[in-house]
Amino acid sequence: MNPIAVLRTEDLAVEFSTQDAPVRAVQRVSIEVYAGETVALVGESGSGKSVTCLSVMGLLPETGRVSEGRIEFKGKDILAMESVARRRLRGAAMSMVFQEPMTSLNPVFRIGSQIAEAVEVQTGIGRKEAMHRAKDLLDLVRIPEASRRLKNYPHELSGGMRQRVMIAMALAGNPDLLIADEPTTALDVTVQAQILELLAELQAELGMALLFVTHDLGVVAGIADRVYVMYGGQVVESAPVRPLFAQPRMPYTAGLLRSVPSLSRDEVGRMPTIPGQGPAPGEAQRGCTFAPRCEFVQEACRVENVPILESGNRAVRCLRAEELSLS
Repeated sequence: MNPIAVLRTEDLAVEFSTQDAPVRAVQRVSIEVYAGETVALVGESGSGKSVTCLSVMGLLPETGRVSEGRIEFKGKDILAMESVARRRLRGAAMSMVFQEPMTSLNPVFRIGSQIAEAVEVQTGIGRKEAMHRAKDLLDLVRIPEASRRLKNYPHELSGGMRQRVMIAMALAGNPDLLIADEPTTALDVTVQAQILELLAELQAELGMALLFVTHDLGVVAGIADRVYVMYGGQVVESAPVRPLFAQPRMPYTAGLLRSVPSLSRDEVGRMPTIPGQGPAPGEAQRGCTFAPRCEFVQEACRVENVPILESGNRAVRCLRAEELSLS
């Protein structure tokens, strides 16, 4: 019997209302995340990664809505849930860590108070017990002198410490799914590595599913089991991490991999880049969304709808995937 995915989206589409017409930011996105695995959602800014995650969490702004598709949590369609039931799910069974902790933490309340509030909301325990739990959570995310740190304000902590606090708050309800939306982008390289190591350790220790959102494939190599690559609001390739790195099948994925800095490169000079810019959300375009930037483009790529084709544990949205050698 096949295990039930902790998170599954099927043909998810998200659009935002504007003065002129609705703008579709995500179209036909299907992903799966299972218990105990780390799945990376990769793509450049504007590709639809964060919108997909906000849709899952039910945190879209008022102008946004899920227009098509399904979002299932452990087999249940959460889009069909009443708002109260979905609110109970959020923060307890599923939780999210955002990119910039200083905009998520309240600057006028102490760290301990903020973590304890999250614990109270998610577990229903009293304030005194919640403060003890807050200290345990700081220990869990490897913050030294946790009892003393509970009394600190956010501005008294370093960027890495603040992000650990946000992870502690996200774990307050012992979630089955943790979504980490570019949690290391604002951190320096050394602290970034520490946060990645922490997330990997927590994922293994707690057995939760982890959906890790990033624009950096270099980060993905050390943390993920499987990868979904997004471009123009669509998933354009998915695969286990090692096969994806060894033999990408979509030119966009290959371009991202070439753009990852490496100390082992033989060539000198400018870093490889992908020319041009991605499509604006809602931009009308026939054929493959990557065609205007693709070095392997043919006329058919510009006019034909490109379905995502599955083969084993891989999937790719490219008309020339079988004939191209991109490794």
